[in-house]
Amino acid sequence: MFHSSKPYSAVTAQIEVLTSEQYEVEDSSGIVDLIEVVRIQDTGPTEASRALRKKLKYGNLHRQLRSLTILDFLIQNTGDRFLREFADEMLLERLRIAATDPVSDPLVKQKCKQLFGQWAVSYKTTPGMERVAGLYRQLPKRKQPASQAKAKVLRESGTSDEPPMGHTVSISAGNGPSTVVGGSKSKSKAKKKEKEKEKEKERERKFRERSFNLEKEKPEILQTLASSSVASTNLLNALKLVNRETHRVSEDAEVLNRFETCKQLRRQILRYIQHVESEEFLGSLIHSNEELVTALMAFEVLDKSVDYDSDSDQDVLESGWNPDKYDVQESFAGLSVNPPKPPRPPRPMSLSVPSSSHRVIPHDDDSDTETESDTESDDDDENNPFGDRNAICTPRIGTSGPTWREV
Repeated sequence: MFHSSKPYSAVTAQIEVLTSEQYEVEDSSGIVDLIEVVRIQDTGPTEASRALRKKLKYGNLHRQLRSLTILDFLIQNTGDRFLREFADEMLLERLRIAATDPVSDPLVKQKCKQLFGQWAVSYKTTPGMERVAGLYRQLPKRKQPASQAKAKVLRESGTSDEPPMGHTVSISAGNGPSTVVGGSKSKSKAKKKEKEKEKEKERERKFRERSFNLEKEKPEILQTLASSSVASTNLLNALKLVNRETHRVSEDAEVLNRFETCKQLRRQILRYIQHVESEEFLGSLIHSNEELVTALMAFEVLDKSVDYDSDSDQDVLESGWNPDKYDVQESFAGLSVNPPKPPRPPRPMSLSVPSSSHRVIPHDDDSDTETESDTESDDDDENNPFGDRNAICTPRIGTSGPTWREV
């Protein structure tokens, strides 16, 4: 389910070990080795960002808290290159969701808000960290994982098991679209039948109101309220125990059993809300319905995380999220499009041109070449015995015979 072509190196392997239960939440041992590995590898910051993001998304409570601790240590100690490359939009959005989503554990929310405040103070003026420093005042920018108005589990639990009133017949001619018509062919008969259906529905509603006796239903209402509170809590606890790194929550038999129990209890709660007008029970019924909705929505969000809560780039593009003006300015803070030109270097000093007497005169190939004269100022010094001014001219071609004189 979670196989990917992304790199899996020592960075991901060490994060897998450091987020396990053998380390305490605030334990810093082993993170120093991870920091060195992240510094050595070219893809270290991006791989560490992805691995920590996956732990925040799929890990249990302990792994989520450990990933936040490791991320804080990396930000403080890894260096400028990590600060420039780790904070991609996918990690930032996962941090926002962890801090604000109702499904997140309260301990995770508390730690996120604590770290967001520290980062806002410490990295407010650090280049490249403007978006991280602004996390404490931002909400999730992408579409919500699921909407209650479109949630499938709420539609299923809110539907009644009673058969619908009346009937319709669907006919189609050839390959054309199907057309739904009433049981009667005549328009007048159709109107008459529609009025009869409305009267029948009204009679049924009045009958249900007369048949509902609050005094008789009171023990059952109290039992349903107690069962609803227990069922919603049990479902949330069961969802926390599922290892979402290996399988989905809908594959767990215990979770499915508690999920169906919550759906059945919500149908009963909605039925009581429609008939009960007493303030003694109405507030408790509404509160129980909200608890059941929270548990059912948590199941749908965690089960369909790939569709509703994906961290992929494609999901960010398809979500229709457009950054507002403030976010654009904050993202490009410190960026200069037309930086000022650097000052011109100073003009080089004029070089001394050697005189014509010091130039090397080329000779024929068969002649000896004179040594090149030095153009330094030391050559003209009177106190320099090796200067050119003290050179002794020797004949180019020596005379034949001995070079000494007899006395």
